[in-house]
Amino acid sequence: MIELLKRIKSCPDRGTLFDMLWHHFRAMGFGAFGYIVPSRQDPGKTVLDMRGFPADWQAIYEAEGLSKSDPFPQHVARHLRPLRLSKIEDETTLSTAEREFIERSRAAGVTDGFLIPTFGVHQHMGMFALGQVTDPGVLDTADLDEIEVIVQAAHTRLDQLETQSRAIRPRLAPREVEILHWIARGKTNAEIARIVGIGLPTVSTYIQRLFGKLEVTDRSAAAVKGLKYGIISI
Repeated sequence: MIELLKRIKSCPDRGTLFDMLWHHFRAMGFGAFGYIVPSRQDPGKTVLDMRGFPADWQAIYEAEGLSKSDPFPQHVARHLRPLRLSKIEDETTLSTAEREFIERSRAAGVTDGFLIPTFGVHQHMGMFALGQVTDPGVLDTADLDEIEVIVQAAHTRLDQLETQSRAIRPRLAPREVEILHWIARGKTNAEIARIVGIGLPTVSTYIQRLFGKLEVTDRSAAAVKGLKYGIISI
């Protein structure tokens, strides 16, 4: 584990760090992990990076803005310790919207797992989710102390990278960020116009603006820079 922590501490960027964690957690028997932090641009929402969770669920979560009814971050923040997803489901204080959220996640194929709180600079709290286990026994035998150390180190490094990138990150308007997100998803201008509900010429104008701000000339380069600076996630 010491070697892994050293590699996390010196990791050069967000994508490389997620690849490293993805490899490590899969070797432990977890088929998926996610990293969740409160949005700094849109209070009340969360920013989510997923690896291995059902693609349909991730699409639903992002497209419908389900972060506002996601009960898990609040429960983790309240307990400040690792929690098992199935334990949260048993609580009687969940609202109707929260129970509906859990039912939809289960219907989309999300299985039991762990939620682990993490803390960065200035008390910037985050949460790691581990799940989609290849063997249910993984949840009973997992070394949570070791996992906590690993994800805390990862959160600290991610917070450092975020702080560094903010100093040089281009400032995009909310609509430009939304359009950049769909560009990264491979959507055409016409598809983006239908999804966002604006005219095709307006989409083109927004794209030219964000190209200028990102200092790129094509869609692929825009998506790469958006991911690099943490403006968007996929």
